Amino acid sequence: MFDDIGVVIPARLGSSRIAEKMTLPFDGTNLLAWKINQLKEVTSTDNIFVSTEDDMLKEIAFSHGVQVHHRDFYLADRHKAAFNEVITGIVKDVPFDHVAWITAVVPLMSPKEYRRAFEVYVQNVIKDKQNDSLFSVNLLKEYFWDDFKSINYQADKNHTISQELPNFYRVTNGLYMRDKASIMKEEYFLGKNPYKFVVGKIAGIDIDEIEDYDMARALIEVYKKSI
Repeated sequence: MFDDIGVVIPARLGSSRIAEKMTLPFDGTNLLAWKINQLKEVTSTDNIFVSTEDDMLKEIAFSHGVQVHHRDFYLADRHKAAFNEVITGIVKDVPFDHVAWITAVVPLMSPKEYRRAFEVYVQNVIKDKQNDSLFSVNLLKEYFWDDFKSINYQADKNHTISQELPNFYRVTNGLYMRDKASIMKEEYFLGKNPYKFVVGKIAGIDIDEIEDYDMARALIEVYKKSI
């Protein structure tokens, strides 16, 4: 069903905040292997590519039976390459018409959620062409301020209950999907009319700081109850 979709897992060894983040222990394995195993429940190992510059991370990919994309060292140093260069430098080598960009540092988005997102992408983007891309989000019904004022409600006697707040969407950084030709042309993995695929709260945890990692590990049992 997803034969035309190549899956990219970008995996740099270096990280500015957490050293060797891809190899952090996670439920008996490591973050990269955990993500590979999740995606093997969704699509063929022939469709899954770990893009990395590091031999250790390549070995993790090989040992789990998926494909390896050798990332140029220039593209692995985020302080040198711009993000659009990283995207196109990887996607150009993925031999599929459509690409799913999936980060290992968002560990609690489940195979069930990925599978449903892929199904929505096939229906809404490929078949019906209602949208031109897809990305994962959390729907936020919360109260927001900028530096000076409330921005989505009246902070006075006209206070709005949270259920009636306007929809705000937080990008989870867990999944982006678009056709390869458009990615290469516009140098980005979202178009002008993307489908906002809403995932559960824990699926939105993005490991950027060590606190995020601790939260993700603490919620593994909650995750397992949901799959």
